[in-house]
Amino acid sequence: MNKKVFIKSLKDMKLVAHRLGYKMTNYPENSMEVVKEIFESPELLDACFGFEFDICFTKDNIPVVIHDKYIDDITDSYGMIREYTIKELKKLTFGFRKSIDNDKKSTYKIVTLDELLSFFEHNKKRLKNKIIKIETKDYIYTNKDNMNSKNLKTLADILNKYPTLNSNIIHLSFWPFNLSKLKKIQIKNKYLVTKNDFLCDFNFLVFLTKFMSYLDNISLRIKTNNLPVVSKNNSKRVNKKIKFDTNWMKHSNALKEKNMNYAIKKYGMVNLYVLNKNDEIDEICKHISLKFFKKNKDFIVITTDNPFYFKK
Repeated sequence: MNKKVFIKSLKDMKLVAHRLGYKMTNYPENSMEVVKEIFESPELLDACFGFEFDICFTKDNIPVVIHDKYIDDITDSYGMIREYTIKELKKLTFGFRKSIDNDKKSTYKIVTLDELLSFFEHNKKRLKNKIIKIETKDYIYTNKDNMNSKNLKTLADILNKYPTLNSNIIHLSFWPFNLSKLKKIQIKNKYLVTKNDFLCDFNFLVFLTKFMSYLDNISLRIKTNNLPVVSKNNSKRVNKKIKFDTNWMKHSNALKEKNMNYAIKKYGMVNLYVLNKNDEIDEICKHISLKFFKKNKDFIVITTDNPFYFKK
């Protein structure tokens, strides 16, 4: 596909704000300050088809809005989220990633999922029908002592507190178990059921979705080579994740025209995740024909750090 045509079309496409759309502001990712600033600006808010963010669970089973399972890269402390209580985390100062934006100094306090959903509910008139994509991290699946069920039950309880947001919220995860388990918990407890979205890295996983009757949508990962750099200034945990992501991304191959076509026909749309830089635009254009794009662009949803930039 012609790259110029694709870039020109981005302003008319559905763009979801990745990690709450922090690059539209001067605040760090997944902070309450980001969404407050976006909601105070009609121009920024109008650029967003919705909001995406990640959650991890604390030692006392509270879901907090954070991308990584550890705090090494965004605080002066270290360790896993699951090793801290919410009271302990609230005492810490969070900020920009040291591995990427070490020169930026804005700080914030960690946000719970409950706090963020409460904000969305109180601003429902401005939120309207914009989607809220909540990504559960992989350790929900791998935790021992049946913590996966306990954490997902907590998530179900919190989502049930906000029935007015049910049509907005989508549960996103790389792990199909998380998606099916939450739905089962909600049905068992007679809660409103949350729509879900399976985030795929690999082509064979897209094939397997044919047997996952509980799915409501599919997101296809965009392969990227533009990742943070391994540095002696990073913690061992940060560098380990950078190395893992770099190796993982080498094999990512879910983004194919046939997979997009399958998702659109089965679910009515396809999500592409995540588009921020030039190499990711190249990756999309390499796999999609101009004919297919022109026919289906209204059914494509793209997640990006800065929807406003692409709209302009």
